[in-house]
Amino acid sequence: MGWAEFQLVPNQYNDECKKIDESILQLLRERKMLANGKRLTPPQEIRQEWAEKYGMDEAELGWFLHTLDSEIRPVFPDKYGELIGVLPIMKTTVLDGFTYTLTHAMQHKNLSIVHVEIKSGLTDYEDIGMLRPHLMLEIKSSQKHHVRKSGARGSEGKSSLQFMVSPALPDQLDSVGFSLTPYASPRELPPREHVLDREVHFV
Repeated sequence: MGWAEFQLVPNQYNDECKKIDESILQLLRERKMLANGKRLTPPQEIRQEWAEKYGMDEAELGWFLHTLDSEIRPVFPDKYGELIGVLPIMKTTVLDGFTYTLTHAMQHKNLSIVHVEIKSGLTDYEDIGMLRPHLMLEIKSSQKHHVRKSGARGSEGKSSLQFMVSPALPDQLDSVGFSLTPYASPRELPPREHVLDREVHFV
């Protein structure tokens, strides 16, 4: 086949698939209209039940349900704006041998950057490998906040996450609640790696 030749990809679309696709689109439209921008997330026990029932990863299911809450993707400011200060949070929870700490938020003029630290409770002598936190920050407040993951880094047994929050968090957090929920885009590619496994001689 020459450079100028193209081959059609076989497509076996049929009326049965068309019927299912139209049903899915109709249900998606109804679900987004019902949400109307509100947070409508099923509790953890229902998410776990559905993940097992339909053979899905719970974090990917969380991502999908999260996309149904708003028909319009939230727009975040192009620039953070000047740094106003640091808002201490220091809320800690221990779950399944891991310590989750909301440490602080960098308060910018246009938004907040919330920092989360995750640490394994195992000793330094136990090899746990790299952590891959498939989590999204959820904020419960009278003010509607949009959240987007903005950074992550880690080492053995430790991980740090950053979340962009718009509008910025208030200076007083007495009436603000925080949680982490399963969230992972199914399109997320695994990290690239190059295995070095050849015998090496130094001369």
